[in-house]
Amino acid sequence: MTTRNLPLVAMLTHSAALSGAELLVARVAAARVETEVIVVLGEHGPLESLLSGLGVEHEVVALDPSVTEHAADAAGGLLAKGVSTLRSTRALARRLRDVGADVVVTHSAKAHVYGGLAGRLARIPVVAYVHDVVGAAGASRANTLVLRAALTTLPAARIANSRTTARSLGRSGPAPAVIGCPVDLPDQAAPSAPGPFTIGMVGRLTRWKGQDIAVRAFAAARALGLDPDARLRLIGAAHFGTDDHHAAELHTLVTELDLTAVVEFRGHRQDVDAEISACDLLVHASRRPEPFGQVVTEAMALGRPVIAADAGGPAEVLTHGEDGLLVRPGDVDALAHAILRLAGDEQERNRLARNGRHSAARYATPHIVAQIERVLVSAAR
Repeated sequence: MTTRNLPLVAMLTHSAALSGAELLVARVAAARVETEVIVVLGEHGPLESLLSGLGVEHEVVALDPSVTEHAADAAGGLLAKGVSTLRSTRALARRLRDVGADVVVTHSAKAHVYGGLAGRLARIPVVAYVHDVVGAAGASRANTLVLRAALTTLPAARIANSRTTARSLGRSGPAPAVIGCPVDLPDQAAPSAPGPFTIGMVGRLTRWKGQDIAVRAFAAARALGLDPDARLRLIGAAHFGTDDHHAAELHTLVTELDLTAVVEFRGHRQDVDAEISACDLLVHASRRPEPFGQVVTEAMALGRPVIAADAGGPAEVLTHGEDGLLVRPGDVDALAHAILRLAGDEQERNRLARNGRHSAARYATPHIVAQIERVLVSAAR
């Protein structure tokens, strides 16, 4: 316990990259009220600078490189690296005891395994904060089995970022608290973006995120009469060294569709809010159900209308026709017509944007962090 007599929460993630779960860790840690927080990373990386800038206490308990490598088979791979995983788990358990953690929160598939084991070894309650759909397409059977076993047996409590994620956990284990992701809600919507009509898409350049679907839909919308000066802005980069081939394919597709003058590859950007604010419309086009889809609520909070795939978290956040538009995942034609509909109707864009800001208030950071802290404080007792 700390001098303020607040529970000390150790938030664990194996990665120090600036991805969705890691950004959430930073946001929650900076906004906590009823707890003290230390973020424990398994590697060095850009998340350290972000945490420092926010004044969040953090440290690196360096894991064996074979544990932190960013492979798709995240949790299952730890089973094959038994000795390295055991060594990392013991080192982490010692450090958790040394810092006096009252509760451990795991924030990634690998952390659910090694962090959950470390918490148990240190006799500290574990809360699994699940950000991804367990057993999603692309995950190996071994990965799913190991992760599901860890999430069932190790934590004292679980948090899921959506009903979609909660359902993927199955019926065994502690009943998950469904708590959406926090979003900073500015006092006013971002001012209108100058220049040509711009459609934005934010996300890692990986196939399941569907940037190619957005590119094809943009091309189809142009063929149907979209202003030829309109732009498509892709914000994000290939991560973890596994998506470079897909990024190259996207560039090739843009060239083949003769869109190089109107499609912008913005790469990774620190200030995503500024990038979204520079757009008139945000598109989300994931092929498979998104666990939550933080970029959707971020755009809503900034007063930008959203078109999203009708699956997973975004389908729980948005009500079609009221605070955004939903289209069938992977349906290029439906997305093209939705783009064309909003591009040609400023009044409709403004209506959806106003309603979207109202809906985004449900996920305002203070409100969501209070819900999270209630779970953590309860687990620490």
